[in-house]
Amino acid sequence: MNKKGFTLVELLAVLVLIGLLFGLAIPGINKISSNMKKRSYNEKVKLIESAAVLWGQDNKTRLQKINCTINKKNIPCYKLKVSQLLSDNYLDSDNNSGKVINPKDNSDMVDNCVYVYKESKRVYAEFNENDKNCE
Repeated sequence: MNKKGFTLVELLAVLVLIGLLFGLAIPGINKISSNMKKRSYNEKVKLIESAAVLWGQDNKTRLQKINCTINKKNIPCYKLKVSQLLSDNYLDSDNNSGKVINPKDNSDMVDNCVYVYKESKRVYAEFNENDKNCE
């Protein structure tokens, strides 16, 4: 008798092995993807803060507008929207869309605030993810 092909048991064994491999690989892939999004977000925040520092160096007289709480200290600062950095050409939008996209959740970051302040004759900026009221 000539046997060609696989038995049902052999096919099931292969399917179980493939399922185990996928079960082990998918959580690792998700963790890598999550880490990449966090790193991309941190890099975008650094880019926004760098643009805000450049803006602050060009607009030092405006930096004493209000008091902001930065590192648990009240410091005279200026609350700047990311959209203002875009309109003043200190920051480029993503893919010329007029938006700055948050890599973590694909939301728009143009309404977020950056606190720009001067300390020891240097200009600093701190991005505030939760503050969307820059008035």
